[in-house]
Amino acid sequence: MRRRQRSVIIGTLFSLVVLPCVLTAQVSQLTIGQNGLDWRESASESVGLDSSATGSLQPFELDPAVNIAVGPVAKSGAYTTIFGHRWERSFGAPPTVEDKQPWVYGSRGQILTIDGDDDQPTDIAEVTGYSFDLGLLLPINRVVFFPPEKGTTTGAGVGTFENAFSEGSQGQLYKDQYPRHYIVSASVNEGEFLRQSAAKDFDTIVGSNPNHSQRIADVRFDTDFLRFIRLRFPVTGFIAEVKFFGEGFVPETRWVSQLFDMGEPVNFGRLHYDFEVYRSSGFGLEPELDPNADVRVEIELRSGRDDSPQIHHIVTEIGTETVVTEAVFNRAPSTYLGSGSGIAIPGQQGSIQDDVENWSFWSAPHKIPGEEIGSPDGRQFVQVQVFITSDEVFAYGRLNALSIEFSPLLANPVVGEVALLTEPQPDDGVVEVPLGELVNLTYDVRADFTSDSQVGFNAIRLLTPEAVEFQRFEMGEPLATVEPDSFVVNDGALVVYFPSNPVLPATNAPLRLTFGTRVFNFTTEFAGEVFRIDGENLSQSIEGGDATPLVSTNDLRVIAPLDKLKVLSALDLESQVMTPNGDGMHDELQLSYTLHGVAAAGVEAGVYDLAGRLVRRLVSESRSEGRYIETWDGQIQGRQVPPGTYLVRVTVETDLGTFEKTRTIAIAY
Repeated sequence: MRRRQRSVIIGTLFSLVVLPCVLTAQVSQLTIGQNGLDWRESASESVGLDSSATGSLQPFELDPAVNIAVGPVAKSGAYTTIFGHRWERSFGAPPTVEDKQPWVYGSRGQILTIDGDDDQPTDIAEVTGYSFDLGLLLPINRVVFFPPEKGTTTGAGVGTFENAFSEGSQGQLYKDQYPRHYIVSASVNEGEFLRQSAAKDFDTIVGSNPNHSQRIADVRFDTDFLRFIRLRFPVTGFIAEVKFFGEGFVPETRWVSQLFDMGEPVNFGRLHYDFEVYRSSGFGLEPELDPNADVRVEIELRSGRDDSPQIHHIVTEIGTETVVTEAVFNRAPSTYLGSGSGIAIPGQQGSIQDDVENWSFWSAPHKIPGEEIGSPDGRQFVQVQVFITSDEVFAYGRLNALSIEFSPLLANPVVGEVALLTEPQPDDGVVEVPLGELVNLTYDVRADFTSDSQVGFNAIRLLTPEAVEFQRFEMGEPLATVEPDSFVVNDGALVVYFPSNPVLPATNAPLRLTFGTRVFNFTTEFAGEVFRIDGENLSQSIEGGDATPLVSTNDLRVIAPLDKLKVLSALDLESQVMTPNGDGMHDELQLSYTLHGVAAAGVEAGVYDLAGRLVRRLVSESRSEGRYIETWDGQIQGRQVPPGTYLVRVTVETDLGTFEKTRTIAIAY
């Protein structure tokens, strides 16, 4: 159908633009980026992205001459990286690793290693080493460290932490007391950073010198994506600063939007975006388009009924938790009071939980422009997150804009429930079906109308695991068979058109589809949508719910008990005798089988002689659940195989193990 489109800019929650109460019956667009909302103003989080890229979203490029570790000092006096991320420090490893949270631990004076002061030693005593988390995966190729150029030792102590305050030498030049033996190691494994003893190096040694004889240690190595760096000094000494350098683009970036308020619940259509891939020859040089570079963008969405995807709690007077607003939660103390007793203090922050009742999970990643948005319809709020990743140092992606199609609801809500025809009200409300066997199901749908903008629908599309056997279409209370204007059945959908009997606000009738089908997974959702064949509104997804008192499932899912799950079943031969003589009777082997509950299993099917030798391979590839048919004409390289008895074998490799079935076939002439 043709759709007139217009672009509109909708304010986010932090800058709300009120929509008209009644939306026009057409597809609109929420656009972010070029000709739309500003990327920076629309963001709730940005990781590794260049905020100066006007109108576009792209990874930050490292200047090889700029020290990554030292950025602007925060208003609180905290030291930051060039990304503005605040450094934390400790003597031992932190409890966790988090993006945008750089960390340094080790000998005393940890934070002074990145304070930007080249004239101050990190400690009055010699140091044994430091471990750094740069807060992001970065293209690193250089680590520099050195003692102060000026000043002398105080005599307050040299050596290890334990004897730091023992009597030591004094009046020696700092610049001469640098570590005579260093080892610089690196890792991308957070487990090494968190749990590897500081006395051991990370797995990758990027530089070492057991006879270091210069004040400045300038350790250079091939550019590599790294995050964790460890400096270890087997022969101790004084240092003033540790600097990190790199070149290229941040390889893993993330952008998360604010919540967008659509004004009222809407239907979502397709996600469009403009993404370009570039390659640079070096810092400051003009990049060139290179669509073949190993760079990817993935976009996820989630939709919700209210303006908070999470539920926040604070601790009550009796030690339980109560729900509060995010603002109240943020004002509450975040740490336990007292002497580390572990006892929750009333009024402090409690748990944060996802609001799964009112918000959907993040959708499967969108990797191709123009894909249908997988987030549920009928929601007023939407949020977007973008991931741009690259496996190449000098290749990056630029997201110029993205647009979300939306239109007014056709009804509010549209709910459906599925059931076995012979068991509409199972005791536990769960529809159980046998795997791979033909079953007859009912699919009930009911709509309500709450706004003048809701115009109803006259068609329904049901997504099915395979082609279904359409049996009948019913409408009304009580249900009565209605002849649809037309219907279409294909491998993945059943579409029924009924413009002669539309569902409208004034003539709102429930409807039922009855059909036969097979399922091949232990859980299958029969997703569906309603739409108008003569309108401009987007289709609307059907939500699981109470569509009729005749059915008690309130759900769109059916399950197959796990104890009945068989990965490979129904291995059948059209005939156990094959006579490839060209008379049109049994000239070919036709082998059919069914896979259950697998997304990507290694399937091997072939014909073997009685000694187990492969005669002809029929298939060798990864396959998902479903029914498959293989054929063979009895020939090998254009010649007929000798008559006799052969074995036909199908083998399926899965994480659960190997499943195999064998049949025999006789070949005669």
